[in-house]
Amino acid sequence: RIRREMSSDGGELCSARCAEQPFDVAFHPGNNGIFVSGLITGAVEVWENKGERVRKLKTIDAHTESVRTLGFVNDGALLLTGSSDRSILALDTATGKPLAKLEHAHKSAVNRLKVLDRNLVATGDDDGVVKVWDTRQQTACGSFAPFVDFVSDIAHVPGVDDAVAAGANGPSGSLVVTSGDGTIAHLDMANWKELGQSDNQEDELLSCVVMKNGRKAVAGSQTGILNIFNYGQWEDISDRFPGHPSSIDAMIKVDEETLLTGSSDGIVRIIGILPNKMLGLVGEHGEMPVERMALSGDNQFLATASHDRTIKLWDVGYLWERDLRAEAADFDGGGGELDDDSDSDSDSDEGGGGKRKRKQRQKRKKGGKIQDSNA
Repeated sequence: RIRREMSSDGGELCSARCAEQPFDVAFHPGNNGIFVSGLITGAVEVWENKGERVRKLKTIDAHTESVRTLGFVNDGALLLTGSSDRSILALDTATGKPLAKLEHAHKSAVNRLKVLDRNLVATGDDDGVVKVWDTRQQTACGSFAPFVDFVSDIAHVPGVDDAVAAGANGPSGSLVVTSGDGTIAHLDMANWKELGQSDNQEDELLSCVVMKNGRKAVAGSQTGILNIFNYGQWEDISDRFPGHPSSIDAMIKVDEETLLTGSSDGIVRIIGILPNKMLGLVGEHGEMPVERMALSGDNQFLATASHDRTIKLWDVGYLWERDLRAEAADFDGGGGELDDDSDSDSDSDEGGGGKRKRKQRQKRKKGGKIQDSNA
């Protein structure tokens, strides 16, 4: 069996039982005790973390179809929600009342929303289109259409460099985006150009983070492989880390060498990248998939949304206080699971491949509350 804890530190604090399955979760940026969940029913639940228990503050009827994605902007004054009904809704955080709604923000279901700064957000839809919005103007700054299938995750790379210097008076930086079509793309927000896109990896890419001080991008796949790309060299992977027995649906960066993965086997893992190693486990949702994860602004709490209709809160402050690599030197990863401990940035294809499997997820369905095949 997999060793469940590295020490007595950390662990599950409490859990919130949602009215229906949650698709996304987010912490308030100015109050680490407040978090929200977006549900399959179109409702948004607002919760308060009281330490060893949680309390539901309110339920907001936001959309007529599922809330797939959400995030806070304007320093937490506004909550934005993206829905299967193709709209983006702005809610007053204090009152829960709707302030503005873009009825047809996308031509297909809004699957991902990424907050870029206090006023800018990026959204991705089921057709593979990415848009960037200025919430002050309630209009799109620009858009990209690099994919032929759903946008699964968006990572923001802030800052101005030679490639994006023209964006001094507008959105700057770039986006690294993954898609269900098996590719990852690098998108320049200053010039609204695609800087690069990978070959089809023959595997749905479901999550992504940028690490190693901007030198590496990591994409989690449907078959449980962490695909590692050299930043700026997007055609093919430079390394891969197999071992997750199920899809990697969510990832959160801890530092430049460490990330958290949420998998459809229900387990949240601590992973070291280059050298590739499993460092430990945060916890699990039984055998129910982890759909999304969020980290509080003070890095103390991790929220995980699962198909078991719960959002669990975990104490993860120790991740920033301890040398996990040293502690994991003799860590038993479970009889070979995640046993690739290579620190080489090789182009080896060992452990990868396999035929691409279409992930029949509920959020890929339009116009109906179809039960998830993994639930």
